[in-house]
Amino acid sequence: MDFSRLAITEVRRNPTRTVVAIAACALAAMIVILLRVVPEGYSVGLAMPERTYSGGDIVIFPAQAPLSSSETNMLIWRSWHGSDWQSHLLYYFPGTGTKGYLAEEQCAGWRGMVPGNIIELVESIPNVKRVSAYRSLPCIITVDGRQASAILRGFDPDGYPIDDYLDEGPEKAPAFSQDNAWEVIVPAKLKAFAKLKIDDMVSILVPKPETVQFGSLGGDQALQLGIDWDEAIQYRFTVSQKYAIQVGEEVDVEAGIGSPGPAPSIPIYWERPELLVPMGVFEEIVQQLNPNPGIEGTGEFSLGFPSYQVAVTVDRISKLRETTRLIREALGSDYGVYAVPEARAYVSRPGSHVVMPPDLHVVYSALIIGFASVVVAGNIYIIVVQQKRKLGLLRVVGATSVNIIQYILSLVAYVSAAGSFSGIIAGNILYLITLLGTDLSIKEWFTQALGDCGIIMGLSIGLSLAIGFGIAWWASRLSCSEVLSRE
Repeated sequence: MDFSRLAITEVRRNPTRTVVAIAACALAAMIVILLRVVPEGYSVGLAMPERTYSGGDIVIFPAQAPLSSSETNMLIWRSWHGSDWQSHLLYYFPGTGTKGYLAEEQCAGWRGMVPGNIIELVESIPNVKRVSAYRSLPCIITVDGRQASAILRGFDPDGYPIDDYLDEGPEKAPAFSQDNAWEVIVPAKLKAFAKLKIDDMVSILVPKPETVQFGSLGGDQALQLGIDWDEAIQYRFTVSQKYAIQVGEEVDVEAGIGSPGPAPSIPIYWERPELLVPMGVFEEIVQQLNPNPGIEGTGEFSLGFPSYQVAVTVDRISKLRETTRLIREALGSDYGVYAVPEARAYVSRPGSHVVMPPDLHVVYSALIIGFASVVVAGNIYIIVVQQKRKLGLLRVVGATSVNIIQYILSLVAYVSAAGSFSGIIAGNILYLITLLGTDLSIKEWFTQALGDCGIIMGLSIGLSLAIGFGIAWWASRLSCSEVLSRE
C-alpha cells in the first residue's frame, strides 16, 4: 500500500480540514516575497520632486545619524548650531532645529564637509553614478524697492532636470540660457517673489564667505563656513525662469465647509526661498568675494570648498537601499546618510528615527514561515486525532510504525507544499506588478523569484516536517487494540 498516495487522497477528499493550514502557508509565502519590496529599493518616480531639488537620490549630512535595530554604539543628543541656508536638513528633519540630533559622543558634529573627501570614499561603491555638493550662501534680494532674505544657490543642471517644475514648461525656454549666464530662477509660490516676471532685473546682496577651522566635539579640527556682511557685494541678475516644486497635497478644510461632497485638496509646495543661479556663476561670485576662502587641501573649488550637504545620484533606483547602506559603512557614524525617499518619510513622521536594516529580511521571513509551519502541524494533529479509528484499521491490515509516520509526514508535506507554492505564485505576480515602476529587469526578477521559491519551499516544508515528526512519532506508538477499543 502506498501510504504517501493515501495521504494525498485523504487531503483531497476532505479539503475543509486543511484549508486553514493551506491558507496560512500561502499567506506566509506572500508576505515573505512582498517584504522584499522594502529592502530592494524604490520605484523610479518616488520622491522625484525632492530628488530633483536636493540634487540626487541619496543625501549626506554631517550629522543626524540614522538609527537601526542593529545599532550597538551609544548615541547622545546634541544641539544643532547650523543655519537653514546651509542644507535641506530642516526640510527632511524639521525637529532638528529645536530638539537637536543624535550622534556618537566622539563624532565631530555639525560642520562643513570637504566634498573631495566624500567623493574619494564613495565613488568606487557600486551603483554610484555622480556625487555633487550643495552650494549656497545667504543673501538679500531687492524686489520693487523691498528687501527679502533668501538663499543664493549654485544649481547644477547636470543632475535631475528641473524643467518639469518651471512655470514656462519643459518645451519652452531652458533653465539657463548658458552655463555662465547671470540669470536667476526664483520661486513662483512665495509672496516675496510673486510680482517678479521673466526678464525682470533683480539686485542680490551676497556676503563674503570665510572658511574657519575650529576644534570639534570629537577633538579633531573641523570646518565652518562663516559669513561677513560688512564686505557684501551687490550683484544684478536677470530672472530667466520661475519654479514651483510640488511635494504633496492637503485637504482644504475651509473650502469643504458646507459643501455636500468631500473637501477639495490643495497642492503643497516646497516653500524655501532659494534663488538658483548657474554653478559657474556661483563659483565666480565666491572667488570675487574672497579670492582665498581657505579651501582645505586641493585648490579646486568644487572639491575643496566646504558644504553641509552632498547628494549622490545612482544608476539604478532598485538598488538604492543597498547603495545607501554601503555609503553609510564607507563614511562611518560621523555622517547622516539617507535615501531621499527614506528621508522624505520623516517629514510626515518627524519623531521617528528607526530604520529596519535589510539584513533582517531573512530573520523575519524565517519567523513568518515558522508560524505557518506551526499552523500546518496543528491542523494535521487535529486530523490525526479525528482519524484514530482509521489509524487503528491501518495497523490491523499490516501498517507498521514507519508506514504511519510516512502517512502523517506526507499529509504535512502536501499541505505545506500546496500552500507555499500557491503563495509564491500569487506573491511574485504582485511583486512583478510592483516592480513595473522600477528599473529592475525581468531577468533579475525571474532569478530572484526562483531563489525565493527554493528558499521558501525548503524552509516551509522542512520546518513543517520537523514539527510534524513529533505528531507522527506519537501516532506511530498507538497500538491498534488501544485505538479500536476507544473508538
